[in-house]
Amino acid sequence: MKKIAILAAAFVFILLLTKIANQVPPAPPPGTAFSLKAQKVIQCSADEITLVDTHQKSTHLEKDTSWPECIAFQKDQVMDFYLSRGDKTRFLSAEQTVWWRKAL
Repeated sequence: MKKIAILAAAFVFILLLTKIANQVPPAPPPGTAFSLKAQKVIQCSADEITLVDTHQKSTHLEKDTSWPECIAFQKDQVMDFYLSRGDKTRFLSAEQTVWWRKAL
């Protein structure tokens, strides 16, 4: 009886670990597109850029050669960035944030 209980507990434990492992989402593949909405550029160099949102949460990105020059970003301009993941962050496009998103 004791051996059956130990085997049943081990089996349930393995099932539980399998269920937990299957719930973890896989890492997105390179080239996956994403967007950062209502961002201000606070720091920009040839290789890096730092963005901050309306809640003062900063995002630091390593840039590739697809990004425009830093002078294209004005200090207090709030923009939506459309980017792609890879070894470095690829710039797809950017547009001015709509007025109602700035207030969020």
